Parts: sequence; structure tokens; C-alpha cells
Amino acid sequence: MSAAPRRMPGPISAALPPIVSAAGLLLAVIAPWIFGDVAPAWQAGGLALAMLVLVATAAAPEAYAAILFFAGAAILGVAPPDTVFSGFHSGAFWLVLSGLVFGAAARHAGLADRLARQAAGVFGTSYAALIAGMVAAGVLLAFLVPAAVGRVALLVPIALALAERAGYDAGHPGRTGLVMAAALGTFFPPFGILPANVPNMILTGAAETLYDHHFSYGGWLALHFPVLGILKAVLLVVLLVRLFPAPPPREAGAMAPGAAADPRALGRLALILGATLALWATDWLHGLKPAWVGLSAAALILTPGLRLVPADFIRTGLPVGTLIFIAAMLSLGAVISAAGLGDAMGGVMIDLAGFEPGADALNVYKLGLISTVVGLLGSLHGTPAILTPLAARLAEATGLSLDTVLMTQALGFSTALLPYQSPPVIVALGLSGIGQGPAARAMIALGLAAMLLLWPLDLVWWTVLGRI
Repeated sequence: MSAAPRRMPGPISAALPPIVSAAGLLLAVIAPWIFGDVAPAWQAGGLALAMLVLVATAAAPEAYAAILFFAGAAILGVAPPDTVFSGFHSGAFWLVLSGLVFGAAARHAGLADRLARQAAGVFGTSYAALIAGMVAAGVLLAFLVPAAVGRVALLVPIALALAERAGYDAGHPGRTGLVMAAALGTFFPPFGILPANVPNMILTGAAETLYDHHFSYGGWLALHFPVLGILKAVLLVVLLVRLFPAPPPREAGAMAPGAAADPRALGRLALILGATLALWATDWLHGLKPAWVGLSAAALILTPGLRLVPADFIRTGLPVGTLIFIAAMLSLGAVISAAGLGDAMGGVMIDLAGFEPGADALNVYKLGLISTVVGLLGSLHGTPAILTPLAARLAEATGLSLDTVLMTQALGFSTALLPYQSPPVIVALGLSGIGQGPAARAMIALGLAAMLLLWPLDLVWWTVLGRI
């Protein structure tokens, strides 16, 4: 019996994303004549809708959607120019740029291939073992490197080289699985480590500024890492093996030899990266921001005489479109907050949630869902910027302590469902050439599994610790 022909998307479904995006732009333009004083909030919502629909549906290149957002926000005066373009002077943006330089250097100098050969000897017994090894490496590295983009830039080239050695060529599910293990493994479980991801630090800074509320490293680790860290890492390994099944890797002795590397270039790059890791791990001692450490290391790597990247890397190898998109995502949360949309969203969500004082576990779950929805509408970086100013209102509505309400944000921004929400994941896709489709499959599966399995366990754990 012949298989049914694959149904292709019709002209209506293909045109729907641009139509929705155009509707968002129209809303942003006409809002001042309809909504009066609250027009900026509607304008910000329209621009966010236009950009996110184009990106989430791949109806337009990421860079186009980002430039559309910047142009609309600047022309319409939705927020001050410093706010509209704040993503470009965010430390996270420069960490992304630095990470892309690190990844290019690791591939060009042969460091990634050498580390992949060593990893194959340790984890190369089975495909599941390779996936578990990459996830474990990502989690362990998070204790040393406080920037997810930097970790992704170090691990993804290793994952790609390991895939080549294991016999997983471009387009092979095994290659996709290893890249997702490197990217998602060093991004999601480390939300249980306070300085390991940018949203954690934005929440910490906002809580200190607004409420004089301080989080300790140990308290955060004890509350979040057992479930959102360790158990999520295990869940991620299981899901990746099932989502991207692959045969066992080639025997270590049969793995393809890597290209000959210049030992002097390898030594120079290892020295630079080693010094960078050391400075990142000791930021508590010297006070240098991780972004500026990474940027300085990138400048050193790009020095022409050191020959650590291709000669034309800045002109042809640096993904400018990816950088522009990441800057837009970093700016989006600030624009939403400045335009008043965040406060309006918070009020609507409080009304819709129907909090019941005394139903603490249910209220915590609802707060986690609110954080997740806000992350979908904006970005993970924007979630704490939008929700932290509302924490006092949420605490009053739920009857929970301010500390507990603030902590519930971690449930949401550690449950990103689509790649556009996370700059480190976008960087991983840019480094690997893998499309957003496989990443979205993995992130949606992990997010839904976390909500159904890990969030209830987290509630039990918080109760044991006396936090609920």
C-alpha cells in the first residue's frame, strides 16, 4: 500500500505569519489615536508580536525581524533610544560576540578536535553515553564559567568534532543530539546555580534594588539545583536519546583522524582560554565583569599575528544577523517594561490566575506558569525585569512570602519553550548550522516534561525545606 502524499502547507497557512505580523505593526502605528495615554504599552505589544511571530514561524530571517523591531520602536517613540537599543550595550550581548569568536578559534586551531578525541575515549562506548557526557560537561562547566554563551561557544565546537569522529555527519540525528546536549545541557540545568545564567543575575539585581532582598549562593543552590539542576539534566539525556536516536559511535580506534593542527596556535589558544576561565571563576575576587573579560579575550584571539581565526573571519565568518537578533531580544524586555506593558500584563495575569490565599502549592504553580508565559511573550532576560517589580503585588494576592514569589520566577525562565527566547541556544544554532526546528522540538519536550514531572517534585522539595 503506497504511503499517503505529504501534505504541503497551503497559501493561507503560509501567509498567516506575515498577516499577523502586519497586524501587530498596524496596531503599533494606530495605537496613539485609539488608546491615548496607554498607547506605548499597546505599541510595544504590537511590535513584539510582529517580531516574535516572524521569528517563531521562520517566516523571515531573524535579522530582518530584529531590524523591523528596532526601526518601529525608534520611529514610533515607544521608549527612549537608550532603552530601544539597550541590548547593544548589555554585557550579555558582548558575551555572545565573544562566544562566537571562541567557537571559531576552537575549530580553526584544532582545539575542539583534540578535546573531542579525548572525550570519545571517555564517553565513546555508546550514543547515550556521549549525550550524557556532553550534558555532564555542560553542568560542571557552569560552576566555573558564569556565562552560558561562553560555555556554549566552548562546548558546541567540541560536540561537532565529536559527532564527526563518531560517524554522525551533517544532518544526522546523532549530530543534532550531541549539539543539543552541549547547548541545552549547559543552559537549562545551570539555572540551579545562581551566577551561571543571566536571568538569575537580573533577578538578583532587581530584588536587591527594589526590595533590598538578597539571595545567597548556597540558598539558591539548595533550593533549585537538586530538581531544576540534577533531575532536569537526567531528564534531558533521556529525551535527547529518544528524540534524536542514533546508532553507536564508531570505535575510538576507527574514528576519523582530525586535521593537522599548529601546536603553537593550540598552545596560544589554550593559554588565552585558560586565563579567561580563571578570571571568570574568580570574578568575586577581582570584580571584573564576565562580559569584559570575554571581550578582552576575543580581542586577543582576533589579533592577526596570532592566527587563531581565519584571516577573513570578521568580514565573512562573524554572523552579524545573529548578533543583531540577540540585541533585539535583549532590548525587548526593557522596551516592554519602559512602555508599561509589563505592568499591564501583570495586572491581567493576576486577574486571570485567580490566586487563592492558603493554596500555596497551587499558587506557586500558577506563578511558575505566569513566568513561563512572560518569557514566551518577551525573552528570558525580560522575565525578571517585568515580574520583579510586580512581586509585592503577587505576594499580597497569593499570601506567599516575597522570597517565595521571587523564587518562582526560576520555574518559568528555566522552562523556555522556543529557541528565540534564549541567546545561548541561538548561538549554538549559529555555530552548528542546525535549524530552529530540532531545537524547538527538544525545548518543547523538555519544557512540558518539566512542568508535568519536575515542577511537582520542586514543590515537594520546597515544602521539605520549609519555603512553602
